[in-house]
Amino acid sequence: MIEIPGAPQIDGLKFRRYKGDSDYSLMSSIGSRSFEADKVDYFETAEDLANDYENSPNRDPCSEVVIAEVKGEPIAYGRIWTDPGIGGESVYWHVAHALPEWRGTNLRLALLRFNERQIISMAKLDGKMSPFVCKVWALDEPNEWREMIVAEGYRAVMFFFEMVRPNLDDIPDIPFPPGLELRSVKPEDHPKIWNASKEAFRGKPWFVEEHYDRKYYDSWKNSPSFQPNLWRVAWDGDEVAGMARNEVPIDQNRAFDRSRGHTQHLSVMPKWRRRGLGRALLAESLRMMREKGLKEASLDVETQSTTGELQLYESMGYKIHRKFAHYAKELDPRGRSR
Repeated sequence: MIEIPGAPQIDGLKFRRYKGDSDYSLMSSIGSRSFEADKVDYFETAEDLANDYENSPNRDPCSEVVIAEVKGEPIAYGRIWTDPGIGGESVYWHVAHALPEWRGTNLRLALLRFNERQIISMAKLDGKMSPFVCKVWALDEPNEWREMIVAEGYRAVMFFFEMVRPNLDDIPDIPFPPGLELRSVKPEDHPKIWNASKEAFRGKPWFVEEHYDRKYYDSWKNSPSFQPNLWRVAWDGDEVAGMARNEVPIDQNRAFDRSRGHTQHLSVMPKWRRRGLGRALLAESLRMMREKGLKEASLDVETQSTTGELQLYESMGYKIHRKFAHYAKELDPRGRSR
């Protein structure tokens, strides 16, 4: 058991660390209800959470997770983690979830502030001697989590749209540029596709070189969203010209009673850009989703994009559904927020 300064006076309230894989299921359950209360139709499955840790050698749930219980019943949790930043520096992320019926007690706020203190301790161990940034993400419209982090000094630094095509009707017939071949993905193609993604996304405002090292590759291949049978990859001989990496998020579809396919990444290699390849890959992906009996499609795009992606997606029938943001706050290693 651990102490959380500022925690509300609730009979039977105690805080503990992660104690085993069974905690992933309860974290998923708390997180799903917390997201719902914050108007976010998303959740992390137990498998998602386990994959985060099992394929990341520098991650440890025993030091990164704190769980709140009332008389032995889990009601909230906080989680912190580090991720490489654009310049290779460590970026400290965190989240605090609480069941809706336990909000209004300052429990979630106490967990948020405890996360920050934990992050400061972690940064000191990393040798930080000057102010550094920690981050969270939130739906960029009124909800408890967003209002809480803004009140605590976080500011939005990057925005993303979730876009949805509400049906799979009237998919345009768009030919692929001459000289390209669309073929099924084989296991031996995975490294080449991974490296092509890296080169295609280089220069994006969110691109991080370290996200393409071996541990991220292993995590990618072990993720439930790794569904290469749904990808559409255009080949220029033995080289990748462009790709649409698609998935069917079964757990999300079941939870939210929808029938949706999702394009995780649409990318085109520089020499094949502005020839209609991205549009053709997207149209082919939409046809594949329709053939599988799905009813709608989604994808994400950063709002700051200057390469025409937003206009491409809108021309293909996608509409902006939600806007999300990364929020950042400077922390001082001496324990003072800035």
